[in-house]
Amino acid sequence: MFALSSPALLLGVACAIAFSTSDFFRKVVPADCSTPLAMLYIVGFQLPVVAMWPAITGDFALTSAYWLPGILNAAIGLIANLLFIAALRRSPLSLMVPMLAIVPVFVVLFAGVILGEWPTPHQALGIFLVALGLFAVFIPGSAAHPIAVLKHLGAQAGTRPMLGVIVLWSATPPLDKLCVTYASVGSHGVLQLTMLVAALSAGLAVRGRGAFHLPPGALRPLLIAGLTSGVGYVLQLLAYRLTFVAVIELLKRVIGMLGAIALGRLALREPLSPTKLAGAVIICAGLPLVLLS
Repeated sequence: MFALSSPALLLGVACAIAFSTSDFFRKVVPADCSTPLAMLYIVGFQLPVVAMWPAITGDFALTSAYWLPGILNAAIGLIANLLFIAALRRSPLSLMVPMLAIVPVFVVLFAGVILGEWPTPHQALGIFLVALGLFAVFIPGSAAHPIAVLKHLGAQAGTRPMLGVIVLWSATPPLDKLCVTYASVGSHGVLQLTMLVAALSAGLAVRGRGAFHLPPGALRPLLIAGLTSGVGYVLQLLAYRLTFVAVIELLKRVIGMLGAIALGRLALREPLSPTKLAGAVIICAGLPLVLLS
């Protein structure tokens, strides 16, 4: 067992709330704003928030060992975030975000296949509960037959991009932790966001000047999504230095899922069935077994 300090807990909860808020505002960006342009603005608004940290602390530490994992992390982050925005825009928030509970399951399974570190009995039970919970979340109406659930899952336009997000984000927490051993939190954050801005700007420039045109009504949600995501990112990297990655991932997944269901219902009028709510509760019970066993 381990002791979770109050600062680590507060940082983890605050990080999770910030990311959950960002998810909601990514969802409500007008549909006529292209996904790469939306991500460019979100990342661009994150950059000054993250840059404040090294500016205040004066900690610009960076070693040459950073670049290989740093560039790999940025490339994964670029693809994953584009897919994530696409998934949120195509399907209900309250269905897509709970799918991220599979991320820690993938991490455990990859460790078994690659490293021979197979799940413990507690983790196996947690994986079963997460799968059962997701099954309940995707039950369409009163039809709980497995084929009906799979059809409902497959019918969601956001399912395929979200599956890509799940695979890619399974690799980012350990990469982030590795990166902050070779660079300060501030340096890592600024470099990651700068690489994303450069890549997105280059991609949009190829399309011509019109690709940078921001449609009406897009600026406000993009601004809030970027600022809250920037705050969440800094808090996450700071929390990694105080506790295990698994603890922060647990808080992010649980709070993010509950936040998506609540905001989906209250702000977006997404349906909230008893099975969806029960599925969320089951996932919340399974995730600690997966992550903390």
